[in-house]
Amino acid sequence: MTDQKETLDRLIYRVIGHGLLVLLIGLVAGVMLIFSLLDAVTLWPLPAWEVTVPGSTRGWQAAHVGGILNGVMIAGSALLLHKLKLTDRAANWAGWGLIVTGWANTIFYWAGNFSKNRGLSVSDTPFGPGDVFGAMAFLGGGAGMIFTFIAFIIMARAAFALARRTSPD
Repeated sequence: MTDQKETLDRLIYRVIGHGLLVLLIGLVAGVMLIFSLLDAVTLWPLPAWEVTVPGSTRGWQAAHVGGILNGVMIAGSALLLHKLKLTDRAANWAGWGLIVTGWANTIFYWAGNFSKNRGLSVSDTPFGPGDVFGAMAFLGGGAGMIFTFIAFIIMARAAFALARRTSPD
């Protein structure tokens, strides 16, 4: 195995691992969703603990579904890195872009759920005033979005370039 292939394989495994961690955190958000719906921490056979779960049911739904889908998107996209025959530089941008995407979106979902304005701005929104959690969600998610676009533009361009080279013209 060449050093270049080993380096790419290592990157792919790293991206898959991060994607699966993001998915796992999405599953944890699902547990928080259950507690939020019940207004209690219930772990049978233990008695229920009546607590107010921070965040909203809507926010926990978003963190749950968003985390799972982001994890699947990242791990699945990582498998494409090898198939797309990217240069080392492009593979690194795409791979690390996917990793940043996962963690930035995780921060967005969780911090946005704890914010008064849903993390849609640093300042006030129709949903509520700006706060530190809103700023974390907005800035983290916004920065991550840039890397998401970079990663997928690189991958899409490579896919179309390969399609042109393999077309029966």
